[in-house]
Amino acid sequence: MYLLWRVLLIVVILACPRLGWAEESLGRIVIDPGHGGYDPGAMRKGITEKQINLEIAQEIKKILVENNVEVLLTREGDYNHAIIGLHGKEAKKYDFERRIQMAKSFNADAMISIHVNVGRQKCSGPEAFYYPKSAPGKLLAQKIQEQLHQIPNINRRQVKTGRYYLLTHTDMPCVIVETGFIDNPEERERLLEPRYRQMLAAAIAQGIIEYLQTKDEEPQDNVS
Repeated sequence: MYLLWRVLLIVVILACPRLGWAEESLGRIVIDPGHGGYDPGAMRKGITEKQINLEIAQEIKKILVENNVEVLLTREGDYNHAIIGLHGKEAKKYDFERRIQMAKSFNADAMISIHVNVGRQKCSGPEAFYYPKSAPGKLLAQKIQEQLHQIPNINRRQVKTGRYYLLTHTDMPCVIVETGFIDNPEERERLLEPRYRQMLAAAIAQGIIEYLQTKDEEPQDNVS
């Protein structure tokens, strides 16, 4: 009987190898692949921003999960959150609100929205935007931008402030990352390369991890 009990105990232990030893989560992050569905975002030469955003976001999630970060994507496919019957600005606002609500419900430590930029054809390089009165948002943007600077042959743009809807309506730190300029022919070609998108994702993910590791050490007051 004693031997049988020992065998059963071993079976239970082997069936639950992580019981009591699960690593503590580093944090909870929402990654928002911008646009989706009927909203393609920026378009050039038949290439849509929405697809690039999603592929980079999915890679960021993969890296973060491997580093013990809980991650929620605001979309997992080619769709957005606007409801039928809404159009134009109303549809866009509703879509934003749904994404923000997802981040709130997830109790996220931060939200990072992935986009592709447009500008003059000579513009290049990724850049991170934060709300000007958010100290933690600035810290997160800086951590991400510092890692983006490590990518070879990249234009080292600096963080910028912005008053975009997501930045001004989220309760948690929020950063918008523009991963490159789709209307720059050379940069557009880089954005189409899976290896380059992986490099962008790895840099953004590392910046997020560094932020989560240091955010409690930094002042959280608003900045001017």
